[in-house]
Amino acid sequence: MDYQILSRNIKLNINKNIGKVIYIVEGERREINLLSKIFKDILKYNEIITRTRSGKESFSYVNIQNENSKIVIINSETSNISSIENTEFIDEQIKNIKQYDLDFSYEDAAIFYVFDCDRLNDEVITRDLIQKFVNSREPSVENRFDSIGGMLLLSYPAIETFIISNFEKNMHRFNERFDFNTQKLKKYISDNKYDDSKLSKDTVENAFYEMIESLNQIGLNKINLDNTAEFNEKIFDYEIKNKKQYMLSLLLISFIDLGIVEIQ
Repeated sequence: MDYQILSRNIKLNINKNIGKVIYIVEGERREINLLSKIFKDILKYNEIITRTRSGKESFSYVNIQNENSKIVIINSETSNISSIENTEFIDEQIKNIKQYDLDFSYEDAAIFYVFDCDRLNDEVITRDLIQKFVNSREPSVENRFDSIGGMLLLSYPAIETFIISNFEKNMHRFNERFDFNTQKLKKYISDNKYDDSKLSKDTVENAFYEMIESLNQIGLNKINLDNTAEFNEKIFDYEIKNKKQYMLSLLLISFIDLGIVEIQ
């Protein structure tokens, strides 16, 4: 088992050879913009290939620092988390990029599913997906007959948590300064001018520290990257039992898994 001890002592390896990576994301703009900002401006990749759910394509020619490291970002069929299991749609999306001479396939790529978690309305399906999508490069035993595997990375309650965690501290106590019954995260981001364009190496490092602190508060100081079901389920159980909304985004787990973030 590949247990990774979680600590704040990290190194950002911008030249890490990560191979081929596919991010399958829920949102048509926000997640794509965030990942594009990180890879292009912070990690110094010269291109990100994106394809939105509406079919609008934004392709440019590949010219990445490490020619063996390539990223593609693809929308899921719908914003419903259950659409992760529509492997035919995902396969078709991957095939569509081959016309640009990009040789991607799910068999030889790390796959990450970046989704928001409605823990109360989607409890049954989310628990099922937590057990199925547990490894970025291999289907789990339970999922071995499906053509596409991948690692599920949830954001509680939404990807906005990741944005805020770039600019604030003590995210595990966010509910003490934010009323989820009367306030909206998107407006909070807008009012505080937490614009995606302001993301930097320093802000992403802060988001990483906040994720680690939030995981520690749940009792997680190590994670198994060979099988994420263990820590995903512990987080989900905590979210269900916790009477107040807990802010936590697991997006940066993909950077640990890829070796872009090295924990010393």
